[in-house]
Order: sequence, then structure tokens, then C-alpha cells
Amino acid sequence: MMEERIRSILKHFKLTSSQFADEIGVQRSSVSHVLSGRNKPGFDFVKKILSKFPEIDAEWLLTGAGHMLKRISMQEKELFDVSSETKNGIKKELKPSGNERDKVLRGSTAGTKEEKEKQKEIERIIIIYKDKSFEEYNPVQ
Repeated sequence: MMEERIRSILKHFKLTSSQFADEIGVQRSSVSHVLSGRNKPGFDFVKKILSKFPEIDAEWLLTGAGHMLKRISMQEKELFDVSSETKNGIKKELKPSGNERDKVLRGSTAGTKEEKEKQKEIERIIIIYKDKSFEEYNPVQ
């Protein structure tokens, strides 16, 4: 049950339920009600856990399958290696389109080359399916 998995998170990170509530930004009573089994955690509650603790495997948290902490496969490492080269040896580059929405997504266009590269780092990717299930991928830290 999910409350048992949340207890495992508390134990792993050595947090009290109050500290955990403060960390993920929910009311302490919400955590208490989930841990007692009175309430089931909602999507926002789960999303806050995964946001604050990105090393936690979303599938494990939702279903109990697998391991609590993520393990990234070699294929995923290659997927998230933004400096990887294409088959013909040419490095992939994002080119600005001039669209204002694209500028917002990429971040500010001002600054040094190093600052621009730093702004392009992927923090995580979340895929949400129509059946309300989701997968989360984190690049190698």
C-alpha cells in the first residue's frame, strides 16, 4: 500500500511525518491522514513527492513494483546525454526559431555561452498518459 511506501521514504531520508510534510509543501494533517490510511494520496500529493525527491522511482511509489530509488539504464543515459553525437559525427544543436514562446522555454538569450549551455540542461522529463499514469525520467546527475 502506498502509505507503507511513504513510510519507507520517511525512514530512508530520516524524516518525521511533519518534516516530510514541510519538505513537500503540504499540510501536516494531509501526511498524517495518508499514513493512517484515512485518505489516499492524490495526484498533486504524489507529484510533490516526486518533485522534491526526484531520485524516487514513480512506478515504485504508485504500484510498489521495482525499487524505491531509480536506476538509469545505459540506453536512458545515452538518451539524456545532450552532448552525444549523431551517427555522422555532427553534434546536435538547438537553433532558435525567433518565436517568443520558444525563447521562454529556452530561457533568456542574454549571457555568456557557458550561461546559455547551463540554461539548456534538462532537469527531468515527465510523460503523462491519458489513463492518468505517468513516467518520469531524470538525466544522469
